[in-house]
Order: sequence, then structure tokens, then C-alpha cells
Amino acid sequence: MIDAVTLKRWIEKLGWETASEGKATFRLHRRAGEAPATNSDASALPPFFVQWSENWVLLSMLPVLGNGDVVPDELPRRLLSVNRDMRIVKFALGQDDEVVLCAELPTESLQYAELADAVSRLVEYYRHYRDYLLRP
Repeated sequence: MIDAVTLKRWIEKLGWETASEGKATFRLHRRAGEAPATNSDASALPPFFVQWSENWVLLSMLPVLGNGDVVPDELPRRLLSVNRDMRIVKFALGQDDEVVLCAELPTESLQYAELADAVSRLVEYYRHYRDYLLRP
């Protein structure tokens, strides 16, 4: 089972800095002067968080859509449509109906490569689908 110290070390190995946002939550920031090992530029990403519990690691980007974004009526259909094409990561609605991009990974058998894949996919899917979600 993975612990918070190992999780933090793995995230930093991927080229991200972590800032504590509470007992079991880290906020991820791109390390200054270094491109993340996820092979993506983190400069224009929404807030990116990692929550750790005994059984799960939850990676989340939220809100995916900004306050000034004009949301099309068919947004729910688009979210369902793209979820079908994505692996590991999914779009969801948060407590205040904000669009969240997230991945849940079990801590019991989590490996570094799985975490790296999930982080990479979050960044990749955000960049790939954000404009599609907002298209009129």
C-alpha cells in the first residue's frame, strides 16, 4: 500500500511540486524551469490536486471550465461522450456542478508507472477535450 510520503516523492519525480492543502491533499504546481515528465506543459492548467486516503488516490483538476466560459446546452451529453473514449480518467460534476477531470487509483497495488500514466492522461485529456466541451 502506498503512503503519502511515497506519493509525494513520485509526484515530484514526475516534475511537479506539491503544496499541502490539508492533511491528505496536495496541490500540484509545475516545477520552475523544468518540464514535467508527463511530457506536457502545465502552464495553462486548472488547479490540480491529489488527495490520498488509506485506500484511494484521487487526482483532480477543477474547475475545468472557467466562470467566464459560455457553456453549451449539450455539455452533459459531451461529457458522457468523451468519457467513453477516455481511459483511467473521467469527467464528472462537482458539488457545485463545476466540471471536474479526475482519476481514482487504488493504493493497495499502485505503482509509479500507473500514477505517471494517470497524471499524463489528466493533462492530455484536459488539453484535448476542453475546446470541444465549449464549442457552440
